[in-house]
Amino acid sequence: MHFYKSLNPTTFLERNGQVFPDKKAVICSKNVITYGEMLHRSRCLAQALNRLQVNYGDRVAVLAENSSEVIEANFGIPAIGAILVMLNPWLTTTDLVYMLGHCEAKILILDAHFAHKIPSEIRTSLTNLQHIIIFNSLNQESHPGVLDYETCLAAEDGSWILDQIVSEELDPIAINFTSGTTGHPKGAICTYRGAYLNAIGQVLMMGLNKASKYLWMLPMFHVNGWGHIWANAAVGAVQVVISHNDRGKQAELISMLYKHSITHLCGAPRFLRLLIEASEDKQAFKGLTITTGGAAPSPTLIQSLEEKGVRVVHQYGLNETYGPYVVCEEQDEWENLPPDLRATHLARQGMTTIHAGTGLRVVDKEMKDVPSDGQTLGEVVMAGNTVTLGYYKNSEATEKAFRGGWFHTEDMAVVHSDGYLEIRDRIKDLIYVETDYGWENISSLEIERFLCRHQQVREAAVIGISVDDKLKNSPILMAFVEALDKTLITEENLLEFCSNELAPYKQPHIICFTDLPKTVTGKVRKDLLMANAARIAISRSSLEHS
Repeated sequence: MHFYKSLNPTTFLERNGQVFPDKKAVICSKNVITYGEMLHRSRCLAQALNRLQVNYGDRVAVLAENSSEVIEANFGIPAIGAILVMLNPWLTTTDLVYMLGHCEAKILILDAHFAHKIPSEIRTSLTNLQHIIIFNSLNQESHPGVLDYETCLAAEDGSWILDQIVSEELDPIAINFTSGTTGHPKGAICTYRGAYLNAIGQVLMMGLNKASKYLWMLPMFHVNGWGHIWANAAVGAVQVVISHNDRGKQAELISMLYKHSITHLCGAPRFLRLLIEASEDKQAFKGLTITTGGAAPSPTLIQSLEEKGVRVVHQYGLNETYGPYVVCEEQDEWENLPPDLRATHLARQGMTTIHAGTGLRVVDKEMKDVPSDGQTLGEVVMAGNTVTLGYYKNSEATEKAFRGGWFHTEDMAVVHSDGYLEIRDRIKDLIYVETDYGWENISSLEIERFLCRHQQVREAAVIGISVDDKLKNSPILMAFVEALDKTLITEENLLEFCSNELAPYKQPHIICFTDLPKTVTGKVRKDLLMANAARIAISRSSLEHS
């Protein structure tokens, strides 16, 4: 006999829906939802899915932007033991159909804005898909297998208890697909236990409490919003949801900070730069904590945020670690450092988060820990409660990723003397060059961060490209740069800027000013840049020899 219950993040809403029934839970453009209402609606969703014969372990996919319905899905779907599969609505129909087929989704909860992504003629090919539950639909015409979200909820009494059905906390709660930039996306399996612990860890790392007001800039479909849907519900915080269109508008963002007295928000560096450029009024940022990750923030960005009075929490993780797994835990003595040096410290990835424990290493090819010298590169490997169980229906990829008993991130890092790790690059993004004294591994991230120190550089991406056989051992370093004002910077200016401080073998040969292609989580699509780089390099080479 045991006297414990399996860890389950649906408990958070089940508890606070009763503790704070009249407290605001979600503020969105459509309405305001209290914790009592959110609990009732999530329970009704669970009942509706159960009525549709969704069984324990069945997959239920969600294709939507940030919305209150997505928050409800993160509670209602796990409440019946079904597995939540959040899909990125900005992917192509081909990608989405692959994911729906791979996970064998039985139900798709669909925002009507993205109905065109799964056209009716394609739905018949998804043999496991039995029903589509659609919301935000203005067209009430009935179609076979298509149900209205609000109608489904209205038919239920809300008597289903959210956290009663799950008996084994290591059962899957979610499947989160990787970006799939080098092949088919892989579905990382997350457990109830991991989701619960990650949420509690996020509460502690961000400093969330029942007075917090969290603005959703992070996509909820990305690793279940880093677990922040569950984290905010755990403490009874208010979640403010704005449309995707407004997330990119500087004036609207500043207005939301004022209007709702926002205390917390999270986002990739690209979104954070919007805030910096939007307003010189420090009052808008008073008392604000910003958590950033995905793409690494530059020290310049962090310093700019701190100058506005923002508390910056820099976290690092992957799809396979429920989002944040490492945090740059600030030390008291950093408070007295010069602003630029302090920002440099905060730009490092840091140490494991509270919920991750000690399951973090940086190792060489023989799985030996690299020295803490801030120079020796090694691969980041992880093991712990919030590391994926593996990839859904992909034993080959699982075995490869977990060789040696540790999850291999393919991120390269150094460890500083204080034990803090600093990501230098992805293995696939390291650039190998031949110097007078041998081979050197160039970290593209190091050069990118240096370029961002220029006052007119918003963001940079560096790649190495060989354009013919003669150049295979001596790649051209090409920097793609987003400028704040293209009239105030030239390629010659930036090349001179690099020559003053960068070692010769790290200096870019070509600089192109452009808008960087990004994923929705703010990561630069270097695969797309690579396609243009060869053409540009060949063109430059032809001009030089003509």
